[in-house]
Amino acid sequence: MMPKLTKMVVGAKPSSAGRPTRDGGAKGVPKQRPPQAKELTPELRSRIAAAFQQMRNVPGSAIPLDSTQTELNLRRIHTAISQQLWVCRSLVAQVIKEVRGALEIASLDLTAQQQEQVTEMYRRFVESGERPVGGRRRHIAEHFNLSLESVVLAVRHWAQRQYSESETPRPSRQQLFEIEKRFWSRLEESDEPYEEFPDSIARELGFVTPYQVLRWVDVLYDDSKFHDEEPPVSPEQRDQIIERYHAYLDGSHPPEKSLHPTVADQVGDVTPRQVHKVLFDYRLEKRRLCLERVPVGA
Repeated sequence: MMPKLTKMVVGAKPSSAGRPTRDGGAKGVPKQRPPQAKELTPELRSRIAAAFQQMRNVPGSAIPLDSTQTELNLRRIHTAISQQLWVCRSLVAQVIKEVRGALEIASLDLTAQQQEQVTEMYRRFVESGERPVGGRRRHIAEHFNLSLESVVLAVRHWAQRQYSESETPRPSRQQLFEIEKRFWSRLEESDEPYEEFPDSIARELGFVTPYQVLRWVDVLYDDSKFHDEEPPVSPEQRDQIIERYHAYLDGSHPPEKSLHPTVADQVGDVTPRQVHKVLFDYRLEKRRLCLERVPVGA
């Protein structure tokens, strides 16, 4: 278990609350703290950077630079350093962003050829929907005998470049919903080759690139969030889930909550994970039928 972040800050000192003051002040009454620092001096920048680096290097509790754990803990990190160094959070966030960027650049030690090999294999995985055991990035790292961190960074930088080409780098839920609706319509009845779906959907919508379409379709076929041993639903529940999914696709906007919890609430006696598993299998079957109708490369 990761220790409390406030214990991982460089220079953190125990609180003086409850101790007598030198000037004879009342015991247990701490002196009032001055306002938080709001000017980023070189000395303060160094202290913030050192505090963040210390958090990343505490034995047994390091925060991996490129895992979701970092993103999940950023607010806690900002708050912890802000409280211990008594600096406003915006300055802490600014310095940490700079430090992480510098660490990423320093960690990306691949040659141009290696970067191309890594991104080409990752692109093929996204296009095919293949998910090797252990994850795509780990498989690529082992295949080319590279560090996992370098592969993660190479893929991230490549993906960021793909998104930067779009007028909407971060599509809204409504826009992702429009992608899904058009993808499903083609999956069920189009004679267009499957591999051409991303290009045609992107042209039709106008606000996303083919890669963004491809990536969202890849998310729809992501089975990493449930287990094969997920308890099966009854045939009646499966029919209801699929019926609700079609009603979702026929709508003009996504529900207030995400799809799987919404359908689970509507059907009753099923979990969001069970809904996800049913829809995942259903999408697989629809894609199989589509590829039988119009084979890849036809």
